[in-house]
Amino acid sequence: MGMPVTKIKTESLSMRFFRKIGMDSIAWSLRRLYCPVDKNALVLEVGSGASPYFRANVLCDAYEETQERFFTPLVHDRPTILAFVEQLPFKDGSFDFVIASHVLEHSADPEKFINEIQRVGRAGYIEVPDAFMERLTHYGFHRLEITDIADELIIRKKKDYIQDKEIVELFHHKARPIFPKWVSRFPFHFHVRYYWEKKNGGIKYRILNPDCSADWKAPESGEIDTSPRLPPVASLKRLVLVAIRKFFSQSARNQSIDLLSLLQCPACGSNDFTRGNVHALCAKCNARFLVYLPVSSKNVSDKAV
Repeated sequence: MGMPVTKIKTESLSMRFFRKIGMDSIAWSLRRLYCPVDKNALVLEVGSGASPYFRANVLCDAYEETQERFFTPLVHDRPTILAFVEQLPFKDGSFDFVIASHVLEHSADPEKFINEIQRVGRAGYIEVPDAFMERLTHYGFHRLEITDIADELIIRKKKDYIQDKEIVELFHHKARPIFPKWVSRFPFHFHVRYYWEKKNGGIKYRILNPDCSADWKAPESGEIDTSPRLPPVASLKRLVLVAIRKFFSQSARNQSIDLLSLLQCPACGSNDFTRGNVHALCAKCNARFLVYLPVSSKNVSDKAV
């Protein structure tokens, strides 16, 4: 008989406590302070945007500013590189853990996305809106509907940003005004939280319509329903969490991370990079990646690029 499979704990003790007493909204807020790794683990967050997880040591995002996050500025308070998840500029197995929170649903190529985070990481966490919420709210920049059944991600590519116009119209007619309260009260029911480990088989997923193209042109910001917005109390919670993340982050360690030593060019495969004022430059093919690096002895510019 083989050894039993040890699964990652998906919730902290404090999260379990608040869920047990029926306070899911507090448990949901606490999830961003939870990362099931030890203090020495090197953690990457992809699609980190304006609110990265406190435990992430390295950040990766495709944009400095984008209408996909309503033009909120990119946070780069630790080593940060601009790149698409489908072509990550990191060496194989560079990270112990990869966080992908509210980013997979933006990808037109989920297979590449999933393969890449498994290539660079040994384990990780994926969080997305559940397909049910996606179908109702038709987020204009989301290209996938995702749910989880029996520890498997079930992915459907969206043929357009509105999948079912009739359902959306019915939702807006009655339920839209109270929907943010539903989500705030029962957040775990409206989202997918998926942990994976390579040693336990990696990410199990199925694309229901692999031949469908999700590479359609996103609507202009004026065409998009940016609501439902969360209640004001949720905004206050977010501000509190920013302060908490700053307190609990590994700031001193992050200052000394040698980002260039982790890089591998997705275009030519070279590991040889030099650092300029604002770019990491591949010495072989001259591919450039915009980077933000804390000032430290390991992150001194070689030359201006």
